[in-house]
Amino acid sequence: MPKELYGRSEESRIITELLDSATAGAGAPALVEGIIGTGKTSLLRWAEEAARQRGMQVLTATATSTEQHFPMGVVHQLLDCLDTAGHQPGPALKELPGQAGREHPDYLQLTELFKTLSRAAQKTPLLLTVDCIQCADPQSLLWLGFLSRRLDSLPVVLLASKRCGEMASDQHLLVEFMEGIRPDRHLRIDDLCPSAALDLAAALASQDPGALDLLITTSGGNPYLLTEQIRTVPAPHTSAAGPTDHAEHPPAELPIRLRAVKDRVLCFLGRLDRHGPRAARVARAASVVGSAVSAELIAELCSLPVEEVSESLDRLSESGILRGTDLTFRHPVLARLLYLDIPHAQRAELHRLTARALHRRGTSPQDITPHLLHAAQLDEPWMPRLLLDAAAALVPHQAPAAMELLDKAAAHGLPAHLAPRTEKLRIQALMGLDLPASVAAQSARVESATHPGERATEALRLADILLRLDEARQARQVLEHAYDQIRCSDAATAARLRRQLTHIRLHEGTCTLFTPRPDTQSSPGHPAPTGEERLEAALLLRTAQGDSAPAATRIAHTLLATPRAPYGSPSWYHALLALLWSGGFDDAHRHIDAEVQIARAHAVPTRLADALATRSLIQLHRGLLDDARTDARQALALLQRIHADRHHTGALARSVMIEVALEKNQIAGLADLLATALPFPATTPTWWQLHLMHSAARALGRLGETQRALGLMAHCEKELRRRKVTNPAILPWRSTTAMLHAGVGNLPDARRLAREEAELAQRWAAPFARGRALLALASITSHSDALRLSTKAAELLDAQQEPLLYAHCLHIAGQAHQQGGNTIRARELLHRATEVGVSLGADGLVEVVQRALRSAGGRPDPRKDSTEALLTPTERQVAELASRGMSNRSIARLLQVSLRNVESHLTHSYRKLRISGRHGLTKYFPAQDSTPAPLILHGHQAVSYLRQPQSA
Repeated sequence: MPKELYGRSEESRIITELLDSATAGAGAPALVEGIIGTGKTSLLRWAEEAARQRGMQVLTATATSTEQHFPMGVVHQLLDCLDTAGHQPGPALKELPGQAGREHPDYLQLTELFKTLSRAAQKTPLLLTVDCIQCADPQSLLWLGFLSRRLDSLPVVLLASKRCGEMASDQHLLVEFMEGIRPDRHLRIDDLCPSAALDLAAALASQDPGALDLLITTSGGNPYLLTEQIRTVPAPHTSAAGPTDHAEHPPAELPIRLRAVKDRVLCFLGRLDRHGPRAARVARAASVVGSAVSAELIAELCSLPVEEVSESLDRLSESGILRGTDLTFRHPVLARLLYLDIPHAQRAELHRLTARALHRRGTSPQDITPHLLHAAQLDEPWMPRLLLDAAAALVPHQAPAAMELLDKAAAHGLPAHLAPRTEKLRIQALMGLDLPASVAAQSARVESATHPGERATEALRLADILLRLDEARQARQVLEHAYDQIRCSDAATAARLRRQLTHIRLHEGTCTLFTPRPDTQSSPGHPAPTGEERLEAALLLRTAQGDSAPAATRIAHTLLATPRAPYGSPSWYHALLALLWSGGFDDAHRHIDAEVQIARAHAVPTRLADALATRSLIQLHRGLLDDARTDARQALALLQRIHADRHHTGALARSVMIEVALEKNQIAGLADLLATALPFPATTPTWWQLHLMHSAARALGRLGETQRALGLMAHCEKELRRRKVTNPAILPWRSTTAMLHAGVGNLPDARRLAREEAELAQRWAAPFARGRALLALASITSHSDALRLSTKAAELLDAQQEPLLYAHCLHIAGQAHQQGGNTIRARELLHRATEVGVSLGADGLVEVVQRALRSAGGRPDPRKDSTEALLTPTERQVAELASRGMSNRSIARLLQVSLRNVESHLTHSYRKLRISGRHGLTKYFPAQDSTPAPLILHGHQAVSYLRQPQSA
């Protein structure tokens, strides 16, 4: 398709009909009207080529404003084409006005010219195109109107184009010409729709869709502006934001093509009215204002009467430069070009005047702030205050923009009473930009605090930053110093400091729980622990020592019930993790989902990263591998943005990603992840670094580097023993080390460690921990013991709660049955393990299970290579219909089966797809897949189904 026809199919159809009608002897006039850059000229050129292909003679003319004083200039251009083609125009052309001393042609001359054209048309059908007819001289307009009313019986098509908003040389003659055109032949073209603009952009350049979408947005779908932007090298810095957000490059730095666009637009603006450059002045001022444009505001900026500005704004709207509704630019790139055409000093002054005028009118601060940011000076007291208020609103969501506002306010001087607030906002913005860089600024703020309470508050903030950078020792020293200064004067603040100190000691491993002695009496310097602290101490003690998961679950539920432990606090996370390690996966997932939503609303990167990384750990325990990896990647991306991905929960996110890569058997991905995780810091590892160390050891074992893996596990064991953590549910280092020992043939140590973990897990009494320990022991024992242990593990595990662990259990049990000679049962279990593994995306497990299945004489189903393929054709058909909202009874009636059969198929589908109900089917059967599988429906059934409403 020719580029000039993208989005112009209806117009091209009408023009084609006109050309075909003319070749049959019936001509007609037509007019193409549109705003600047919509492709009117391109459409005329395409019509000329289409006419030549039909054997028609083409006469062309282009009217310009600089030639309006030449009488009959357009007619000369048209009839000169006849002369060039060998036709004789006749004597009338030699006596046109301007040559015979007459101002206007008389009727006889008009008739003679018409007869000359008629004689030529009798030989060959004609197409006359007149581009920019609004610029034609009055005499030519008179003759074109005369001609247009006499084309019915001639094989002549008169096709003209008109640009909206531009004044004609004789408005009455132009209106008379337009009134003689049938409404269906008056083609009004506008900017391209998004799909047509995307087709045009894709035809012009092979860029990524995101870049093309940006170009389409900035051009507003205007073909000319879109084409010029795409052809510009280097690409312009376009933005969909308002003109005040554009980079302030001087016009000389614009690419050549865009400079040409700017010059053309300025010339066009100069022709919009008869009062010199007024329209251009108004348009430039509108490009500075951006939004909230009004005639009064523009008049104040341009020092013009409101009436004149209103007239210019009307002309700009009529010409398509501005929207008629809100007087903003239809094409952001035009706003940018006009904005950059204003000298820098004048532009800054216009921004200052705009900000002052908007503030006086009571405009919202978000509309005033961009103008203050680009103003030359902040010379009124309200200006820096407004910038600080705007920065405070932007800090949580847009830290770079907030920092820019703070720098602007500071550059112009701030009153002394605003300095503390400015510094506080600057630190908050730094925490969203570069967490390590915020340490120095917050340390200075701690030192500058004069009041003990203020110093304690600032010390808590500094300690939180240091803790997230794994500087636990420094964080502890900061809080201890603040605690010594305030413990005798402010009990409440001292309690906050003491509690945070305890959490820091837990993080660095110097304290495992709150340990006040029963005989210790409370004192002003050493207050007795609160009830919440005692609960948390009991929970930490039970969880670390692996003593009674049910009791730990009860305490965790008590702490998680608001307002015992606020969402996102260290105590809340301690309770959540205890709930997870006790086997309460569903409850833990529900709580962390709520925290993720709260963290997104607050938009603090560190808090959201903590929530996402922790949720990825919970999803890993539940076997939701893809979801776990997605959350871990998002957490890492947030932390990388603030240069903190090597610290705190960044280690947890990397640990989860390694575990997912192991389950998916992505060896190349494992190597890349280990390259970013190793080597570990030489200092004492933090809690989440222990998790990363454990996962890295498992990955090294998979890659064949067993000795390195054992070295990591020895370091991990040493640190956990130092922290007095024996619970295998937290970190199963014993079973991991046992598997590594078994890999190098050291079975005695392997079995000793596996038995030790099984005994500790039985004491903890969390089903998933017991099942995991039994499976590790079963993997390194004889087939009879393996069968007993795996069977016991299968009794403990819940296929819905721990599907991945359950699938591993099926695999080991199947292997044990095979070794015992029961190949039928072995194949049954291995088929089931394959099904669960495929549904979870655990490709590594699936590969191992299928090898065992072949050894047992089974044949893996090659069709079951995706989650949906696990379903039988009938199950897939029923599930697909249910995903579209059909009730069970409607499905049964459509497929002509019983209601019980439909319910059975759905139950089997839910089990195979690892979902709890029909709401989960949309993940596997998206809405755009609108045709049901043809394996079940007969022809008449499919037709009736497609015709009925989908909500039935």
